[in-house]
Amino acid sequence: MKKAISGALCALFLGMFSPQVHAGNVTGATKGVRLLSHFHKKVEGNLGVGGWLVMPDIVKAGTTPLFLVGPRYSGKGYWAEFMLGGVINKGMEDPAFVTTKIVQSTRFQMTPKFFDAPINVWGDLEFIDVTGENMIPYLFLQVNYVLDDKVALIGIETENLFNKPAPTAEDPEAKANDIGIGPQLVLPFDGLNVIMAYQFHTAENALDQVWVRLMYNFGGFGK
Repeated sequence: MKKAISGALCALFLGMFSPQVHAGNVTGATKGVRLLSHFHKKVEGNLGVGGWLVMPDIVKAGTTPLFLVGPRYSGKGYWAEFMLGGVINKGMEDPAFVTTKIVQSTRFQMTPKFFDAPINVWGDLEFIDVTGENMIPYLFLQVNYVLDDKVALIGIETENLFNKPAPTAEDPEAKANDIGIGPQLVLPFDGLNVIMAYQFHTAENALDQVWVRLMYNFGGFGK
């Protein structure tokens, strides 16, 4: 029964939010697939350690992994991780030339146990290239309603990049903000979450985005 409901929700979600005309008469939407793995281990009391390995978009050629590790604090129905790591970049002309941009990330979750209600909140605030000249703040936030028996979570998400380089012929040093928001569906399967979202992007001439994310959590949903 759970699989049938999950499949129906998935089909309904994808049908409702198929690519369409949006944002300055730009047609269609880009598609992305993100792979995330997360681990955490309790050390003492509320303290522990957490880490992530993320492939931001395996659809794009030359996708670069993000790795993060740092201290974790958890309580009844919530946790927060304060991590450092890096994005590995390969040279376009010479793949053997590898550089790493330092990333600071604060990730957190508040589950139904925290709210004493079927609400789930998950967020990530990052500062990309914190030691370089072009630091880019990144914010991801999702708020979901948890259906009975955790068969699925339905809600909204917002994913934003600020101060992102956007060079033009007139201004090679130009910067821009990329703001996205839209509906989200999460299907939890033990430690694996399948997350689907359609993001409407507000910037002029910006394409909307369709995302499928696969997140494996060593520890399971809500722990």
